[in-house]
Amino acid sequence: MEVTNQTGRTVEREMFIAAAPERVFQAFTTREGLEAWFGTRVEIDLRPGGVFNMWWQEEYVVGEIVRFDRPRQLIFTWDDGPQYGVTTCTVDFIPESDGTLVRLCHTGFGDSENWDALYDGIIGGWVAELANLKRWAETGIRKTWA
Repeated sequence: MEVTNQTGRTVEREMFIAAAPERVFQAFTTREGLEAWFGTRVEIDLRPGGVFNMWWQEEYVVGEIVRFDRPRQLIFTWDDGPQYGVTTCTVDFIPESDGTLVRLCHTGFGDSENWDALYDGIIGGWVAELANLKRWAETGIRKTWA
């Protein structure tokens, strides 16, 4: 799948994680890693065009791997369903002193009122999930589900 310039709003986040880029990259690209900090159940086919499926208790999302460059970058689509469509997430893993600067850019959110709840939810979701990633990558403490 070709990534094109997408219009609309963007969610951008940066977080330093005191762990090697390879560990943080694997946290984003393996079933075991993603289930430790992000979703309750994950299926992932890590190759360009490969599909991933992720569940969080009641919620579900499907996406496609667009590009990956171990351990520097991952680009994937995120299908927000027929009401919204597909957005694109680029995650860069930048070596920095004794760890990794994670730079996340999630693009393609519409500007209409229809998109507001999704956009606001994604902003809050990435803040919480990146904190979960940091905790797991640095300490091995997995996300717990209430």
